[in-house]
Amino acid sequence: MAEGACSECGAAVMKLLDATKHDRLREAIRTNANLAEIDEDQTEELVCVGTNTPLRLPENPSMNDKIIHNWQLYAGRYDNKTVDAHLASIRDFEDFFEGQCFSLTKDKDVGKYRKWLLEKGELPREAGGFSASTIRHRASHLAAFFKWLGKQDGYRRLSANLFEYFALPRQKMARVLARPDKIYPSIDEALTMIQSMPTITRTQRRDRAIVAGAFVTGLRAAALSTMRLKHIDCVAKTAVQDARDMRAKNGKSFMIRWFPVPEAFHDVVVSWKEELAKDGFESDDALFPDVKYLYRPKVGTDPIPTLQTNGVVNRAFQIASNGLGKSFSPHSARHCLKALGDKLCTRAEERKAWSLNLGHESVVVTDTHYGKMTDRARLQVLDSLKEEDRTSDDEKELLLKYFFHALVPGSPEHRAARILVRKREAALDDDVLE
Repeated sequence: MAEGACSECGAAVMKLLDATKHDRLREAIRTNANLAEIDEDQTEELVCVGTNTPLRLPENPSMNDKIIHNWQLYAGRYDNKTVDAHLASIRDFEDFFEGQCFSLTKDKDVGKYRKWLLEKGELPREAGGFSASTIRHRASHLAAFFKWLGKQDGYRRLSANLFEYFALPRQKMARVLARPDKIYPSIDEALTMIQSMPTITRTQRRDRAIVAGAFVTGLRAAALSTMRLKHIDCVAKTAVQDARDMRAKNGKSFMIRWFPVPEAFHDVVVSWKEELAKDGFESDDALFPDVKYLYRPKVGTDPIPTLQTNGVVNRAFQIASNGLGKSFSPHSARHCLKALGDKLCTRAEERKAWSLNLGHESVVVTDTHYGKMTDRARLQVLDSLKEEDRTSDDEKELLLKYFFHALVPGSPEHRAARILVRKREAALDDDVLE
């Protein structure tokens, strides 16, 4: 069990750790280094400098610690990031009621907390406001927790429908301040990113391959950082997210067809895999290994391990986006691919296939959470719209007869055709002037 305190409010944070994570955390505290630096470091061992600020922990443990510990055992089926997010929501609710035992929670308490959440949504971020996404996730996490809690010994006296009080009113959620649009590169900007990355050292070539791989496969940072050579087929242009070997969200495994991005992206990935293969890397070795494995020959038969965190992937994207004067996260590649799909996919089955290739169960998930159209783009599209051509089939047939001189001059049909021709010529003149 790891125990810590928030640097801003002093709230207690507890989390179950396995032996490996426990050792890494102890090393980070001993050297005053972050976890990413421990994963990839070419320098000498960092000296023990200690920490300047003493850890602020509550004098007494929370009376809810035991049940939260039990919930963590139950939540072991979830991804670590998901568990962390749920724990943050649970502890936030606990802090709101100053550590009150969950067994004493009443319907009115949930209503009070829900009201506070909604009020937070009406504040700007600079004043501590919450986004609509944060509010929805907090409410959803707590509803799931209290639904589970009501079935546990000692908590069965809680109201049976207590969790339902976390439901958010749509009308009030509409008043939540909109947050800035998530930024993501266009496919042309993404191409500029990989073309601007340095390639002198092997580390630099690995980082460029990481960025290119994100746009080729659409994988999340966690999955990308744990890929092995066997997970990507440069001949068939496919990739595999294998939850048995990779840090995959929700433990999902599926096959990916390389996305139809410019060939330059494909070439970078192919070139990197070939470079590793020439140095004796085999199918079970990491596709993007830690730097300490890049500059020495492979020894023995044990597979070269994959990266332990997403730090290398994050830094690669930071380097890539510096050339554009922006800051794109690894997840921005998925937003970019979704926006590209909006342009390329014209049929429902194409949109479905594109969504599945991103690892989504339905197109609704893709459209709701990825590559949303910004207000600026929406206005540009609407401004560029022209009145649709409403020429009927009869009018088109009349125009054909007119151009093939099949109408008698001076007849009603001939005069009607002349009017149609003048209208179309006027519309063409307007387009030319614009």
